[in-house]
Amino acid sequence: MKIVFIGGVKFSYEILHHILRNGWEVSTVFTYKKTKRKLYSDMKSFNQLISKYNIKHIDVDNINDKKNVKILKKIQPDLILVMGWSQLLKSEIIKIAKLGVIGSHPTELPKFRGRAPIPWSILKGLKKSALTFFYIENGIDNGDILDQQKFEIRSNDDATTIYKKIISIGKKMILKNLKLIENGKAKRKKQDEKKFIENWGKRTPEDGKIFWEKNSKTIHNLIRASTNPYPGAFTFFDRKKLVIWKSKLCEGKNFESGKILDVTSRGVKIGTKNGSLILKTVSFGRFKEVSASQIFTKNDIGKILG
Repeated sequence: MKIVFIGGVKFSYEILHHILRNGWEVSTVFTYKKTKRKLYSDMKSFNQLISKYNIKHIDVDNINDKKNVKILKKIQPDLILVMGWSQLLKSEIIKIAKLGVIGSHPTELPKFRGRAPIPWSILKGLKKSALTFFYIENGIDNGDILDQQKFEIRSNDDATTIYKKIISIGKKMILKNLKLIENGKAKRKKQDEKKFIENWGKRTPEDGKIFWEKNSKTIHNLIRASTNPYPGAFTFFDRKKLVIWKSKLCEGKNFESGKILDVTSRGVKIGTKNGSLILKTVSFGRFKEVSASQIFTKNDIGKILG
């Protein structure tokens, strides 16, 4: 079975690595050009992996460019795997692979489609989600489902832990389904459009801006949703950008929004509309990612963030 792999982020890398070290052969790998790094915060270099397994590697600006379509037609793959890729494939590419084009989407399709599924899952307050493998067709995340594995989203989960869950689940799913596809036993299940809820839109780094007049839970969820591997939620302190990677929710009485209430070795307490937050891990100035207590002192109590 001749396989072509298309992917450009950390999830893609981990899935491809897992496929290769379990004995599956991949003829060609398409990844993003380096210039795309500003668009994808979880973008990953594949050079070391590609070199180790001596695989043909093509980095692209747009997978749908004529030259890439021509290359794919020449390869004549049995199967195309699209794992962690935001560009929609045109029908010309979808038709090439004999056994189909398999995509991945970390939501419980068909309920939620579209962009930034991990952050939106947290922001929407979902208690569970899923990783779905599906046959890519014309449209957005609407093809027949190949496989779907559900998982819980706990209150202490954030983008980092959910991303890890998806990688772990994806590794198991890909090996299982490659065997089924190769043996002609893979099943296709049409998506039930009656279960569709909404399309999620693209998120940008600017969407991580904190508005302290909002309630503490909303701000805490924004921090959870925006943390690594994404750009992070941010505010301003002494006119400089402060990125907040981790916080602890402290609901309770109202405080002045954005006011520094206390600084201890356990973190920095900030007032919100209906409670407070403890800032745990931040980036500020020359500090890439440190405990908030390394940035603030008791002298900062009473100052306002924002």
